[in-house]
Amino acid sequence: VSAVEWSVAEKMAKPTSALEGYMWEKETQVDRLRERISLALLMSQCKAAMVDPAKPKPRDWISPVKQAGAEGKFVIIPECKRMEPTSGSLRKRYDIPKLVKQLLSAGAPAISVNSDGVLFGGSMEDITIAREALNSAAVSESLDSGDGVVSPPVLASDLLLYPYQLYKLRLAGADAVTMVVGALESKDLLYLTKIASTINLQVIASVTSEVQIDMLSKLGAGSISALVVSNRDLETFDFD
Repeated sequence: VSAVEWSVAEKMAKPTSALEGYMWEKETQVDRLRERISLALLMSQCKAAMVDPAKPKPRDWISPVKQAGAEGKFVIIPECKRMEPTSGSLRKRYDIPKLVKQLLSAGAPAISVNSDGVLFGGSMEDITIAREALNSAAVSESLDSGDGVVSPPVLASDLLLYPYQLYKLRLAGADAVTMVVGALESKDLLYLTKIASTINLQVIASVTSEVQIDMLSKLGAGSISALVVSNRDLETFDFD
């Protein structure tokens, strides 16, 4: 699937694909967030948090994953999410603190939390809840989290289209973010990865085709920390 060209949807317009409809809804969701907190204020808050010694700094998401692999472990990165667009709710009760504590006890080197509210029932607050629960569990299991030996880093899984979302996720406690390459133009991908780098968010690129991998080759060295090959069809959201 190549990058999707899209624009603001007219009231009577219909999306040409599931992905385009998803992007239109995401745009509306972000617009509503902007009505509560402006981008300028969000950037100011993020800048202040980055220089405040009392604020926790983003953790290195990819290194624990590499380390686990180097130790010969079969590495699985678990994801916490409420629902799937094609099958609905995944569990009767979605208890994030309980889930992440179980994953920590099971030895997960890193954790993904789906924060998308359009298709997956998540929210950016889920990132904060997961981060706080992991910190609490790390203390109880003597892993320190106060940043000697740290608890597992958190990856925010979402459809990222705007810088606004990156600043929100950084303040919510994300250590890394997923970027769906098939939803972005090359120039937007370059712009978003640069912003992520300036606020110390690692980028995990999700691709579904060789064309999208070629897009990544045009980015500067160090722009992404990892590549994920997804088997989700972006036109229908079914799995291949």
